[in-house]
Amino acid sequence: MSKNEPQPLQGLKVIECATVIAAPLCGRMLADFGAEVIHIEHPEKGDDLRHFGFTDKGVNPWWKYYSRNKKLITLNISKPQGRRILLRLIEDADVLIENFRPGRLEEWNIHYDQLAKINPRLIMVRVSGFGQTGPYSNQPGFGTLIEAMSGFAHLTGDPEGPPVLPQFALADSFAGCYATMATMFAIYYRDIVGTGKGQIIDVSLWESLFSMLGPNAMVNQLTGMPPMRTGNRTITSAPRNLYRTKDNRWVALAGSTPATAIRLFNAIGQPDLASDPRFKSNKDRLKNVVELDKVINAWTNSHNLEEITTIFRQHSVPVGPVFDVNDIMNNLHAIFREMVVEVPDEEGSKLKMEGVFPKMFDTPGKIQHAGKNMGEDNEEIFKKRLNISDPEFLELKNKKII
Repeated sequence: MSKNEPQPLQGLKVIECATVIAAPLCGRMLADFGAEVIHIEHPEKGDDLRHFGFTDKGVNPWWKYYSRNKKLITLNISKPQGRRILLRLIEDADVLIENFRPGRLEEWNIHYDQLAKINPRLIMVRVSGFGQTGPYSNQPGFGTLIEAMSGFAHLTGDPEGPPVLPQFALADSFAGCYATMATMFAIYYRDIVGTGKGQIIDVSLWESLFSMLGPNAMVNQLTGMPPMRTGNRTITSAPRNLYRTKDNRWVALAGSTPATAIRLFNAIGQPDLASDPRFKSNKDRLKNVVELDKVINAWTNSHNLEEITTIFRQHSVPVGPVFDVNDIMNNLHAIFREMVVEVPDEEGSKLKMEGVFPKMFDTPGKIQHAGKNMGEDNEEIFKKRLNISDPEFLELKNKKII
């Protein structure tokens, strides 16, 4: 794609009044594919994401990654003057993304019905912990709480050990992806079905993660018990686990189909296991999974990682080394697929970050820049777009409205 060729979402205007990860991820994905996303921060506090994790020499990885490709302005929308400016920005916007606690915008006299009168085409994406309605709707919904309450932590970890939480923003990430998907559904309904109408989208972190865990409700109904922790095994097929190698690495193996299991037994030089009564069928292998893992572990313990991956790939057995991000950045396939790219940042520096995904052949997304400094686009948006005069701009700044 040439530099001047339009991107798939070029012309889409998005206002983002959101902080941290879930809702801003929705905006970032839209921005990656050409939408103009104007991210609004409080002029004094800024976005909490700027202070996540660590900052090294002025660079915060989380901020630079999740805020890439966005225009950044400061605006206190809780104040009447800030609210009036927000309404002006809404006039020609396609999408408004927000993730305040349900009811907070209404406390500031910002109501969707009012916004829809100004702009009937406006799609309002509301991301919260537990949704806009229901007994929990006014509760804070941090991802950690959701990962516990969704059933994820209950399923994760060793059977004899405690539940395990993820180290990354799992619930936020799923919610951000669902919000992006729902936004495009709403745009299709408005523009392609041709209703011309916007609508409210209500995305909760709780339901986002719960919906991705599989048919657990039906499993509970049919068995009378909720699914339990199984470590790196699974209740659906065997073998499936992580196995230690001779050179102290780890490798994931899966023999989930009968044919794959047979190929796996051939690969480790024990084809007779396919006719062993303990391992003949998937049901047998699940019943005798401890003994099966002992056999496979004995074999992987006597081979190094490169030997294991070579042998299994020769036998068409699914195999995956346990990689850290450094392994991925140096992997030939990952390099070819541009899973990690260098992105221009301030003062000519370049930052490594995850590339654009998904990949579209004719209209691929692209990264124009990493997350910017606070209020970097104030003059462009307020002065040039909204025609705010220099004296009024200075007054708004002094009053800490912008």
